[in-house]
Amino acid sequence: MSNSNMDRRENNTAADRKKNLGSFRSRSINAAVAVCTAIFAAAAGFAFAGNDDKPLTAEPADMKDMASSVKVELPPEEYDVKINVDGKNIVVRAAGKVKDAIEAADINVFDDDLINVGLSEPLNPNTEIVINRVDIVEEVQVKVLEYATKYREDDSYTIGYSETIVDGEEGEMETTLRHTYVDGELVSSSVIDTDITEPVDKVVVVGTKEYNPIDDISISQIPAPLDLVLDDNGVPLEYSQVFTGKSTAYSARAGARTASGRLAEVGTVAVDPSLIPYGSELYIVSTDGSTVYGYAIAADTGTALIDGTVLVDVFMESYEASCRWGAKQVNVYVLD
Repeated sequence: MSNSNMDRRENNTAADRKKNLGSFRSRSINAAVAVCTAIFAAAAGFAFAGNDDKPLTAEPADMKDMASSVKVELPPEEYDVKINVDGKNIVVRAAGKVKDAIEAADINVFDDDLINVGLSEPLNPNTEIVINRVDIVEEVQVKVLEYATKYREDDSYTIGYSETIVDGEEGEMETTLRHTYVDGELVSSSVIDTDITEPVDKVVVVGTKEYNPIDDISISQIPAPLDLVLDDNGVPLEYSQVFTGKSTAYSARAGARTASGRLAEVGTVAVDPSLIPYGSELYIVSTDGSTVYGYAIAADTGTALIDGTVLVDVFMESYEASCRWGAKQVNVYVLD
């Protein structure tokens, strides 16, 4: 081969290499431009469509889809929050909601406490929280209910007689109160329960008969007081002492006086005044219950009374009557 042909071939080969290199550079630049264009279009809201043989075309993308896929979260803004609680004014820096500010201040809030704003409300520059402490206290009050006294009339007993047949009992009313205190001050009270135990009325039987039936069976002429009442055995219902011993009887002229200065009459009796003082009210009846001297007043004395030979010497209206009495074993009931 001639040198000229070889030179021509080498020149052709170099030209081809230059052409191929230029083509490669062109394709690389076009690819880079395509990539940059695609990125720019995506940011601008366009999408490209095409294939290797056709030019890329830009189409608008759905902005809503992009907005939902791109979220920007900024840190919550903090505020100086004023909190009034337990008599103190506290300032705490916090972000978020009311409950976050309370937690940041390390304040305990209880179920009954009152807060001027909701715990879930968002904080703002003007947020001021007021917490009122609420205390609920229960108190039990007891009131005594007095019983009444009821009287039942009975004509089988004389006027002045009375007997309690039902003892009175006090009742009770128990009231439970609920007091509400706000920051230590009482703001309301209410009754939440009441329990009542009814009282039992006292019942007293009173006599309505105008004379004492004891007078009908007694020798004594001094009327028995209306409150002197006997039980079924002929014994006074009320007495302080009872003496049992020998009794005798005596009489005196009309108008005679006893040792105590009292007029002697049927119903006055002689006693040992150291045992039964003068003026004592007595009820005298034989131990077998067959003879009732009745209501008597201790008013006289005598030798046999002082030395203890005789317990009581009853006054009679005549010597004959005193003889009929004779000597009897008696019970002497001291009424006062």
